[in-house]
Amino acid sequence: MYLDIFFKVLGGLGLFLFGMDSMSKGMQKLAGERLKKILAVLTTNRFMAIIMGLFVTMLVQSSSVSTVMTIGFVNAGLLTLQQALGVILGANIGTTITGWILVLKIGKYGLPIAGTAAISSMFFSSEKARIRATTIMGLGLIFFGLELMSDGLKPLRNLPEFISLFHAFSANSYIGVLKAAAVGALLTAIVQSSSATLGITITLAVQGLIDYPTAVALVLGENVGTTITALLASLNATTSAKRAAYAHTIINLIGVLWATTIFPLYLTVLKHIANPNVNMTAAIATAHTMFNVINVCLFIPFIGTLASVLKKIVKSDKTFPKKERVTHLDMLMADTPSVVVEQTKKEILFMGNHIQEAFTKMEAMFTGKDISDKQIKEIEDIEVRLDTYLKEISDVNFHILNGTLDVSNTEETRENLQTSDEYETISDYLLRVAKTLKKMQDNGIKLNEHKRNTLLELHKDVESLFIEINTAYFIKDRDRFLENVKRCELIKQEYKRIRAQHIEQVSENVMPAMLSTGYMDILNNYRRIKDHLYNVIEVFAKLN
Repeated sequence: MYLDIFFKVLGGLGLFLFGMDSMSKGMQKLAGERLKKILAVLTTNRFMAIIMGLFVTMLVQSSSVSTVMTIGFVNAGLLTLQQALGVILGANIGTTITGWILVLKIGKYGLPIAGTAAISSMFFSSEKARIRATTIMGLGLIFFGLELMSDGLKPLRNLPEFISLFHAFSANSYIGVLKAAAVGALLTAIVQSSSATLGITITLAVQGLIDYPTAVALVLGENVGTTITALLASLNATTSAKRAAYAHTIINLIGVLWATTIFPLYLTVLKHIANPNVNMTAAIATAHTMFNVINVCLFIPFIGTLASVLKKIVKSDKTFPKKERVTHLDMLMADTPSVVVEQTKKEILFMGNHIQEAFTKMEAMFTGKDISDKQIKEIEDIEVRLDTYLKEISDVNFHILNGTLDVSNTEETRENLQTSDEYETISDYLLRVAKTLKKMQDNGIKLNEHKRNTLLELHKDVESLFIEINTAYFIKDRDRFLENVKRCELIKQEYKRIRAQHIEQVSENVMPAMLSTGYMDILNNYRRIKDHLYNVIEVFAKLN
């Protein structure tokens, strides 16, 4: 009998967790466009941060995902600690929606819902329709998993040893409340899903294995246990990210302390809102929601104070400073791929700004008298910076590309990866041009006015092409990309004309070998820049 109980509970828990994961991932994909708008409100006030945390957690059905994402934002420098605290408070309220989903009590329909959704997904041609079906399948598995756990736990009501075990953690005294809260925290920390432990708590209460006060105490502890995910995520993060993770734990710990201190009064208030004798599931869901709403209201006025205290307690690690990052991308943001995709686009536009700066500095080398070491160093710094941009963009984007991305995000991620690679290569060639000009100058080789003006005009044409393509990338305009195909062809023809003219001059006149090869190297580097810009056109205009 015990083995049968164990198998049913284990199978039910596994299906419940799988259902939660499927529904969460499906919701994230369906909410992709909304999640992209998150970055637009990151710098607003604490109330907007709370609303954002609430909204995102309701969308992705996981406070762990939204909290870890927030830690990632802090780690990447997109959020201040104070803003992150607001998001975390909102996430605490948003996660309570899971309890209200369970109030629906459609456990016996869970399997047919999951089955119907799974079968229908095989016949849908639209990816969005398949994602919706997967999300519904996840919802069905949640209820089916709960039903299996409930059926598995039924026999325990008649076993004296299990009755005495559950009574040992009964919340009939202050110590009992603390014990039950500790059990809830421990289980959630192990499972790393407050939704799973909430489902178990509801199942135990519905079967009569624990009473309502014990269920409420367990729920209080589950709010603390869920913070372990953020703490683990912050282990290798920046000091600010660590402070945000610690704040998450502190907020929920203090909340549990006040709730357990006034536990009898808290229960009385809850029973006036939702009677456990009428609907136990709704009563537990109410307890979960009320705790987090009250806790958030208590902490709102003290967000700034808590941030200041954490800055004093958690000192910056000056002994082992973290390597400076140039992007606002972080691996902790990978749980929300649509946000990574949107932020990557912004980072590539920053790369474009740096390349534009390099073009401007290069023009000064053609028009100025002498090229200084300082000018070369400035171009080198831009090239090194773009190397770092490419590495940070590639690390995070290849990570999400290896996950379960939808077609739209997969396509955009590949486009972004190729564009960032082409942009970084362009900076390499600009540096080569600068170094060639400096080498010729250092060896006493001077370009005559005609050759200098010829190269300057080619430089301006390639720069103009880059600006056009960078603009087309920003507005994602395929027609604008196509318009620049002709511009690429004109630059190619201009390159051939200049090269032919130079070869003719070489055959007619004796000139220093370094002048001839240097001039041709510069020409070839601009042609290669044009080629890499054409590659970007191919990616977005779908010329192949």
